[in-house]
Amino acid sequence: MSIEYQQKLDILISHIHTLPSLPKVIIEIMQSFDDDNVDTSTLAKKIESDMGIVAKVLRVANSPFFGLSGQVSSIFEAIVVVGFNNLRGLVTSAAIINVLPKQLNTLDLQLFWQHSIRTAVCARILAKVAGVDQEAAFTAGLLHDVGLLVIGMHFTNVMEENSLPLDAGNSESLQFERERVGMDHATLGGEVAKYWHFPEPISLAIAQHHTSQKTGHTKVLIDVLYVANLFSHNLNQGLMEEAQLQESAQERLGIDAPTLAVLAREADQLYAGARMLIGS
Repeated sequence: MSIEYQQKLDILISHIHTLPSLPKVIIEIMQSFDDDNVDTSTLAKKIESDMGIVAKVLRVANSPFFGLSGQVSSIFEAIVVVGFNNLRGLVTSAAIINVLPKQLNTLDLQLFWQHSIRTAVCARILAKVAGVDQEAAFTAGLLHDVGLLVIGMHFTNVMEENSLPLDAGNSESLQFERERVGMDHATLGGEVAKYWHFPEPISLAIAQHHTSQKTGHTKVLIDVLYVANLFSHNLNQGLMEEAQLQESAQERLGIDAPTLAVLAREADQLYAGARMLIGS
C-alpha cells in the first residue's frame, strides 16, 4: 500500500467519523433483525421517545405500504397491526434519514432519496421471494448509496467533475471515484455501515452492490441488493424488459421475467407509501 493511498484512506475514515452517530435504539433494532425473541415492548418505548421518527413511521404505516388508512396512531398500535418485524426496517430508515444532511449543493437529495427508497422497496420484495430477511434488505436498499453522500459532502470537486449519471455504477464511474477519492461509493458505503455498527451482511451488501460477478452463493443479501438496484433504475425508466435486469434476476435469485413483471406492480404500490419517509 502506497503512502499516498494510505493518506487517502485516512482522510476518508476521518470524513466518515464526521457523520452523526445513530441513536442507540436504532443500533439495537438492527442487531435484532435476526432475533425472534427480542423484547418488543422495551424497544417500542424507546422508539416512542423520538417524535421525529414516530411521525415518519406512522405516515408510512397508514399508507399503501401496508394497505392501511388511518388505523395506526402509535408505535404500539403499529406493532399490533403490521408486526414488529415489518416495523423494524421503517424505524431504522426514518432514523437514518433524520440524521443525514437535508441539503447538499453537489447532490439532488430529493432524487437521491427517491432512488434509495425505490431500491429499498425492490430489495424488500425480492428478499421475500428469495427467502432473505426483508427488513435487512429494506435497510440495505435505503443505504446502498450512502457513500455518495460522503463524497457529496467532502469531495465537491469530484462530484462536479463526474459528468456521469447519479449512481451510474459502471466500471468507468467506479474507477473515477477510486482514483479521485480513494475508494468507490459502494465500498465507502460499506465502511459507513461498519461505522454505524450495521450487521455484517448489510455492510457487505452495500459494499458490493455493484459487483457484477456472482458471489458463489445463492439467495444472499448481496445478490438481492445488486438486483434491487437494477430493478429500481429500470422501474424508474420503464425498462422492465432490459436484458441485464432479467438475466441477473434469473441467475442470482432464480426469478424469471413474468414474475419480475408481477413484482414491478407491487413495487410501484409499495413505493407510493414508502416515499412518505421523505415527506412526499
